[in-house]
Amino acid sequence: MTNPWDAVRSGIDAGDASAVATAVLDLDDDARREVARELPGYLPAAREAAAREERRREQARQARWEELCERAARTGRSVHEFAEAYTVDGPSVRNRWIEPVRVAGAAVLPGAAAVATWLNRRDFDRGWEPADTDDVPLIAAVVAARLPEWRRDLAVRLARRLRGARPRPDRRVRLALRLLRESGAEPPEHDPLTLAWVAATLSDDLPADPLLDAMLPRLFEAEGVGRLLRTHRNWPAVLTALAKDGRVGRAALLDGCRSRFLRGGQAADQRFFVFLHDQLAPSPEEIAPYARDYLALLPAAAANVADLALRQVRRLGPIPAEQAGEAVEALLFRAEGRLVRAGLTWLDRLLKDPAEDADAYAPALTAALGSESGDARERAVKLAVKHADRFTPLGADMIRDAVAALPAHEGSRLAAVFGGEVAAAPEPEPEPARFVPVPLPAVPEPTPMPPAPETPEELARITLTEYDWRAHERWLDGFVRLAARHRTGGGRDRLVGALAPLTRHWSRSHPWTPWWDTADWAAAMAKELAEPGAWRQAHPQGTETVTERVPDMRHGAGARVWTLMRYAEVYQAQLEDRLPAYLLGTPTRANGILDPDALVERIEGYERDGVQALPLDLRQALLRLGRTVPGEVATRAAALTSPAGRTVARWLTDRPAEPEVILRWDTHQGDVRVFSEFVCGPEHREVLGDLLTPRFHDEACERLLAVLAGHRELAAARSAWTLRSFWPLNKPTPADLELLVTADGPAGQGVALIMAHYLHAGPVGGAVGPLLRLAATGGLPGEELGRQLAVLLERRPDGLAGVMEALRTAAERGAHREVWQIMRGLLPGRLPRPGERATPAHTRLMRFAADVGEWADARGDLPVVAELAGRRRASELVRQARRLHGQLSGGAFTT
Repeated sequence: MTNPWDAVRSGIDAGDASAVATAVLDLDDDARREVARELPGYLPAAREAAAREERRREQARQARWEELCERAARTGRSVHEFAEAYTVDGPSVRNRWIEPVRVAGAAVLPGAAAVATWLNRRDFDRGWEPADTDDVPLIAAVVAARLPEWRRDLAVRLARRLRGARPRPDRRVRLALRLLRESGAEPPEHDPLTLAWVAATLSDDLPADPLLDAMLPRLFEAEGVGRLLRTHRNWPAVLTALAKDGRVGRAALLDGCRSRFLRGGQAADQRFFVFLHDQLAPSPEEIAPYARDYLALLPAAAANVADLALRQVRRLGPIPAEQAGEAVEALLFRAEGRLVRAGLTWLDRLLKDPAEDADAYAPALTAALGSESGDARERAVKLAVKHADRFTPLGADMIRDAVAALPAHEGSRLAAVFGGEVAAAPEPEPEPARFVPVPLPAVPEPTPMPPAPETPEELARITLTEYDWRAHERWLDGFVRLAARHRTGGGRDRLVGALAPLTRHWSRSHPWTPWWDTADWAAAMAKELAEPGAWRQAHPQGTETVTERVPDMRHGAGARVWTLMRYAEVYQAQLEDRLPAYLLGTPTRANGILDPDALVERIEGYERDGVQALPLDLRQALLRLGRTVPGEVATRAAALTSPAGRTVARWLTDRPAEPEVILRWDTHQGDVRVFSEFVCGPEHREVLGDLLTPRFHDEACERLLAVLAGHRELAAARSAWTLRSFWPLNKPTPADLELLVTADGPAGQGVALIMAHYLHAGPVGGAVGPLLRLAATGGLPGEELGRQLAVLLERRPDGLAGVMEALRTAAERGAHREVWQIMRGLLPGRLPRPGERATPAHTRLMRFAADVGEWADARGDLPVVAELAGRRRASELVRQARRLHGQLSGGAFTT
């Protein structure tokens, strides 16, 4: 007879949760107790067995890869030409023991409390859950044989252990919900369970969900539901349809919405409940019994809730004067202009009705007369004068008392009808301090590139790490210089000796292809230096070329592969005994820039010595070439005669048209990405090659900018791909923004987007300093920066206050003209169009734009401002638009 523990242990060792489930399903009680005794103590052994299996798989993978490499060498092909190469490195799920022991414990541990504790052990957690490790169906299957009461107990215990909710529910959530549904247990009152149910349940599954009746009331009670559902439009529609079919109670849904409104909360968190209430479209008869609840929402509820409440109250028809007066007064104390205007309109309608007691509304009118909004006070004065004959002496006295608190020009109009003492005209406020422009800060020169190693020992001390691009440059430049300087004699022996440690690395790296590290290429160069002909000896049939050792540009980050291609080019030149005395593309500045005079001097040296430029090295030089060319340097460049010299002269004196950059927002695997496209002429296509080929690899901005130091816009546009990603990928940082500023070349959408991203965070975002420095160089793409800010604010409008604060800081520190250019790009994308509702944020933006326009003495019409300035209704937004339009047109605006 087979030992039951042996069968379970075999499934655990094999990492096969299905085998474990099969083994435990038919066990009797004694066998279950035996497995339960052995299981906890076996966990360390299970971990070790899984680790051994993982090592075995890794060894098999390596052996398979080596076999493919040998096959590629025999056939003279690249290993990446074989389809099998793309399956060798398939994802390997580690810790395969976890799911089998979870299934086993769920099946054999005696108590529901013990099983719940077992399934929630910390050492069973995975950082991520691959699709093929889902053990929820197996656990549900093995506990199905337990007694119903036991299963209900387990379901409730698992539900109570839930904490928080993720957009993609994990297996703890899925298991708890599945067991609750299958066992028929009453879900515990636990907010995280409600959130988990909401996150894990598709709206289409609601009608048939056994948990719907129990969970639906909690939808209106649990904290965080509104935040979780605020972007879901399907849930309200489905719940409304269920109420129409009688599956859920319509009255319960409306009661739930009202209770949620009365509890308060931010507008965004109430959005789902407002939409559900609108979808239910209650009739006046359904609203009438709850009129007091809706009236209670008017004074302090979130703006969207107050809007809803006002709509419902208006549908009720006449309401008692006392309630109507309180409601109007509540609206007139609101901060939102639209609600204040709605209150004034309502008040006007009430005062027109001869059946109404006008005195009942005198307190509300007095509240409007005390409003901080000049527009609201103006309308209130008009209403008081218009309906003056409707008030008794008691009501008129209340209005008369407000006269003294009004500005003189408003109080005098009211006093002419109601009497009262008009406030004396206030002393004119001192004019605000005039804006005094200050000069932009000086831009320091980029620091020089550290010099090339002068001795073999200095070269050997350079550590080639993946992320230190300057070390890569210095090593390659130093090797070429020292190899040319010490071709024979003691100097050569000294260089070979210093690089001897690298030759030992060569023996380890040579069998593998491609070579992904500069250290691999440096080792090959050191080996060839120590043993001339080492490459030919390793490939006597000539079946493999150096180029085949370079990774395909599509399989890695462009800047990394580009650097490997440069090393490969130098290695090939070494094999063919045509190494130059120095390289052309080594930067002269620590930011990657190559000064034009240095490049011309290098080409002049090549022409004197009859040296032919290495093609990729020349392309690298052109991509790093600085844009400021003194006349003397241009004259020297024009005298160059070699093909490389004529190319350099062309780029210095008649540079080809810049590539066009196109940015496009989209998603990749559900994550926000900024895709970039580049439209290049033939010269740039030849120089760039496949460097900017679209690929699903994040690019470190610093490394890409090191290659494209003279074309900062290309580096910025490519590295912006992950700028708004939620994934832990390389993203441009404030430090990268500083590097973009010190680089060269025109700035466009890419640079503007990265700068806008950090301006969106306000003055603490780190973008003000780079903005000032780029403005000082004359290279700030102001209008484009404004357009990119508009794009970001469309996605996250809550950043407008921080943007304006950052721009104000920049303007006060000397960039007032550049900030106005930013506003020219920002305003068309953020101001309300005809028919759109204006908000206080629009008014603040327009006021700031008018300030900046005056500081910069701006001129030139802006259609969106002209349209607002021409509107008939003189709101504060319109007044500020008229102020700005007058500045832009050179005179006061008249209507």
